Amino acid sequence: MEHKNSEIVETKKAPYKPEYRVGDIPDDVLKAKNVRISVDLTLWEKLYLPEIIRGLTITSRHFFQNLIGFVIPPAGKKRRIDTIYYPEEKPVIPPAFRGRPSLVTWPDGREKCVACGLCESICPAQCIYIIGGERRGDERYPVIYNLDLSLCIFCGFCEEVCPKEAIVMSDIYEDLATYDRESMLYTKEQLMMSEKELSTRLDYVRRIYDKCNY
Repeated sequence: MEHKNSEIVETKKAPYKPEYRVGDIPDDVLKAKNVRISVDLTLWEKLYLPEIIRGLTITSRHFFQNLIGFVIPPAGKKRRIDTIYYPEEKPVIPPAFRGRPSLVTWPDGREKCVACGLCESICPAQCIYIIGGERRGDERYPVIYNLDLSLCIFCGFCEEVCPKEAIVMSDIYEDLATYDRESMLYTKEQLMMSEKELSTRLDYVRRIYDKCNY
């Protein structure tokens, strides 16, 4: 109903139309189904055993289908099920993936970081600790740059705020979990990676931030 010129005008509800198409799926399938809000279980559901058997049947069907597809893959394919045999096979990491933060170095091995402290200030987990110093020519650099990975939440704020592209989220995801918390405290030397090694992430960051018009 709508109010127009102090009068109540009856409006008809428009027929359901999906905002986007999903292949050739008809509209009646895409339409949201009615949800049963009653808390009363049917007699069949109260027995529980039939529902348990039905769930086990579905699980068993998927299990044996996957097992057969693993042993007898289709012609021309390596396997029927799209899985990765880790660690023998490694996944393709997309550029947007936020792995372990890494410090970018110049080709000569010097840190790009100027120890401005912006990443340390913006970090919501307070996992970055920096002590700055100066080299000859008034060039600032981090004497100490520690990152406590046990606190890091991989938000990427440090990467966004850095004015020198000196810290980026790398694609490193292996060996980050450990039972020894002390081994999760990374020093500057452990975090440093060459610009060439991080070129994919740096290119992605530049493309993304160019769109933001900061």
